[in-house]
Amino acid sequence: MKNLKKLKKSDLKTIKGGSAPLGCNNWNPAARCCRVWDAEHQGNPTCPTP
Repeated sequence: MKNLKKLKKSDLKTIKGGSAPLGCNNWNPAARCCRVWDAEHQGNPTCPTP
């Protein structure tokens, strides 16, 4: 187990949250969904409203 390295907190957030899909203007990394889409992708699903 010598090949393990300590990850920075920012790296963990990137791994956990993932990257925003193309056309997403407001990405929610915790829920992994898009809140607002641009005009071309308006019909895509958004985050459920609480």
